[in-house]
Amino acid sequence: MCGRADDHFGPRAWGTLGELFGPLGWEPQIRRDEVRPTDPLRFVRRAQGGFEAPYGRWGLVPARMSLDEAKRYATFNARVESLEDKPMFRAAFQSQRCVIPLAGFWEWPVRGGVKTLVRIARKDARPLLVAGLWNRTMTPDGPLESCTIVTRPPTPDLVEVHDRMPALLLSKDLEAWLDAPPHQARAAVLTSWPPRILTVTPV
Repeated sequence: MCGRADDHFGPRAWGTLGELFGPLGWEPQIRRDEVRPTDPLRFVRRAQGGFEAPYGRWGLVPARMSLDEAKRYATFNARVESLEDKPMFRAAFQSQRCVIPLAGFWEWPVRGGVKTLVRIARKDARPLLVAGLWNRTMTPDGPLESCTIVTRPPTPDLVEVHDRMPALLLSKDLEAWLDAPPHQARAAVLTSWPPRILTVTPV
């Protein structure tokens, strides 16, 4: 599970995002060290001739579901193993995949019977590129963008932290996640991320 995210990027991370996705106005509109479900979270999706990076509600509002209905469910994470089986995520997995850049994320592993807050990030200070899904829903107040973080089983270095982790992508696998048929996109998520790139820092 990923229920707390960090989108407070440093200069190197901003530079990497610009190199990968182009000049999308990466200067932060909202800067927080701790982003929670239902907060605005920035995601990157395909647009005409390139990419765009809107903010969306962290917690997918699925097609044909109102915001009030979506609030009854925990839609801020989506297991990659069941994306085609879950009605909430099936349509978005087919055609509305995105990438969610994070500076890091937070977990609370139990160590010695005590929960310990840790921050997980790349050792080289580059951004984490997380597989995500998005949707746009009409509400009485106008269109609402929303997104969810895709999760997968942990790599060996994170097994003791949690039994799930965000589906992290290397830059070489972005195209497969965004554009490939669903079975290839799933394979990219499950095979992209090698161990020993992350650092786990107690806070």
